[in-house]
Amino acid sequence: MGRKIALKKVNELDREGFVERFGGLYEHSPWVAEAAWEQRPFGSLAGMHAAFARAVQEASPGRRMALIKAHPDLAGKAAVAGALTGESAREQSSAGLDRLTPEEYEAFTRINRAYREKFGFPMIVAVRDHTKGSIISQAEARLENPRDEEIETALREIDRISQIRLYDQVEPEAEIQEDGSVEEKYKSRIVLGQNNYGKSGVRVFKVRRGSESHDIWDLNVRVVLEGDFKAAHVEGDNSRLLATDTMRNACYALAKDHLVGSIEEYGLALVDHFLEAGPTVTGCRVEITQYLWKRIEVDGQPHDHSFVRQRGERAAEVWGDESGVRKVGAGIGEVYVLKTTRSGWEGFLRERFTTLPDTDDRILATVVTAKWEYNTRRADFDRLWNGVLDQTLRTFTDHYSPSVQNTLYRTGRAVLERFPEVERIWYSLPNVHHVPYDLERFGIENGGEIFHATREPYGQIEGWVERRAGREA
Repeated sequence: MGRKIALKKVNELDREGFVERFGGLYEHSPWVAEAAWEQRPFGSLAGMHAAFARAVQEASPGRRMALIKAHPDLAGKAAVAGALTGESAREQSSAGLDRLTPEEYEAFTRINRAYREKFGFPMIVAVRDHTKGSIISQAEARLENPRDEEIETALREIDRISQIRLYDQVEPEAEIQEDGSVEEKYKSRIVLGQNNYGKSGVRVFKVRRGSESHDIWDLNVRVVLEGDFKAAHVEGDNSRLLATDTMRNACYALAKDHLVGSIEEYGLALVDHFLEAGPTVTGCRVEITQYLWKRIEVDGQPHDHSFVRQRGERAAEVWGDESGVRKVGAGIGEVYVLKTTRSGWEGFLRERFTTLPDTDDRILATVVTAKWEYNTRRADFDRLWNGVLDQTLRTFTDHYSPSVQNTLYRTGRAVLERFPEVERIWYSLPNVHHVPYDLERFGIENGGEIFHATREPYGQIEGWVERRAGREA
């Protein structure tokens, strides 16, 4: 661990220096530091941590999941082999995870395996807040949770880990003066920094019972409130604070009359309600994930009340403040697409470590994650969401792809050209590699038929396509 750096010096770092210094706060995910750097200058250490937290909160579900999966198992094989990052090694050592008895190691191995089998990602704990015993107790309790709740828990633990790591690296801040100067003499006082609170993992399921057929909505809702919550934090005065249990109840109650069409309209109703209900609330963000169900077909006809869950998720995010500003966004999650030809990768830069050969015919496979922002709060959001998904799939098929980068831009441009209500759109397209399998060693000709499908390591291509005034760049 290097010597601590003063906050003033942090604000003077360029992007490269900042990422080099703080890229390790989030395990194998320097993109968080890159996004946080954009929010400089930081007025306080708490504000700096809030910038990192905001970068994670605003990332796509796919990117947040990749962050979770980047973490090692607790006392796993990487720890035994000495293959952990320096930060993880120090943290696991602080809880004694590098000094386990055979019985303790067996217990951790069992828990790691059970957790991964159930949730599909490693169990994450801010181990510097725990002992070996408390980690095992927490792990056993968390195995009983639903997956959605564990995703949120993992992200909270990652936030805590990053906070501990950050405070290890940066000196407690000096006072930032009104003229922007820094008083060099350290002032020994502690103040409340950026904060928010809310309710996550609210699983709202609604059935609209028509006379003949039924419709369903299957949602995971997250409510985040911002405002003047100092009295509750500093003085323990809860008298002007909405209970998170109240937030949960409101999500269900408002679904009765407001969850009748698009999830965006439902989100707008929730934002309006919480801004009015909370006397100290100045801003509200509602994030909604909708799990998609399709009617089961029987003899070629859709059944009236039987459904099968589809691959992929629909997302919406609505934000509003006390001034009346409302912003609406939407997204797509975990949509798998693949084409078996009309894709290549050639003419790329070569240097001494390059081994990949050129190809003008390869399988292109990816898992589409997208998010976009509307320039209106009044629209047919169901039509637009379905249209963006349709255009995304259409564009994937309609051209020879010289690179995933080119396909990303073509797709975003096609969406913006078709839908003037969309201001900008972001895609995350991991390259899900399909490598021709070597059958020649068995005396069998492959002929481009047999592949090994692998996801790790994989290329990750991401970017915004947006409207700009003036001539197209």
